[in-house]
Amino acid sequence: MLMKIVLSVALCVFVSASEPECSRFHYEEKTLEKIIETEIYVDKIKSETDIMQQRMSDKLEGIQEDWEKTKNELNDANEDSKKVLEEIKDKVESLSTVQAVAFLAYNIKNTAPSDGGTIVFSTTHFDVGSSYNNETGIFVAPVAGIYMFTLHLCLTGNRFVYLEIDTTKGPILKGRFIDDGSEYHSCQTATTVAELGIKEHVWIKSGLSTSGPDLWKHSYIWNSFSGALISAVAK
Repeated sequence: MLMKIVLSVALCVFVSASEPECSRFHYEEKTLEKIIETEIYVDKIKSETDIMQQRMSDKLEGIQEDWEKTKNELNDANEDSKKVLEEIKDKVESLSTVQAVAFLAYNIKNTAPSDGGTIVFSTTHFDVGSSYNNETGIFVAPVAGIYMFTLHLCLTGNRFVYLEIDTTKGPILKGRFIDDGSEYHSCQTATTVAELGIKEHVWIKSGLSTSGPDLWKHSYIWNSFSGALISAVAK
């Protein structure tokens, strides 16, 4: 009996030594290692996923910011386009409503104008566009465009006067009318063209002259100031 027990123990020791993988503890250790490796792998995937989600979130926020900026720029551009269209519409309407601009005024109020004073022509022969004021002597351009102006003045004998056709932006003609004879009066004419903006003013400004009544006024002659729109210009 004792011999059988010894043989059985020896057999178990031999089997255990020859097949260690059959040990329950060895299996549990391997299983634990796999679980730990799996958890590490899962944590790695989760970390990479979080990083990827953060990057995607940042990109989406950037896209959203770019879209908001683009939307605001589109709105601003739309408003600017509306303003430009309104301005073009107003200009087209102003050009279409004013078919012609022209005036002729004569009969000077003062034959001895002061230096720097405005020469006023008090009688309006015609005024298409209602642009010339025969009380102030000022023409106001109803539309932007190219205009022609003509000044015709008669001087008493042996006198002179410096003159300008002046505008809001400055003179468009400078000159001197002179009568160098002692027996007869003379009449002289000056013509110029100018580009005017809408509502720009034009008038005749007197400069240095001889003393007394330099300009000659008579029933059978006209001292006159005239102007006409040659071509409208859209601005």
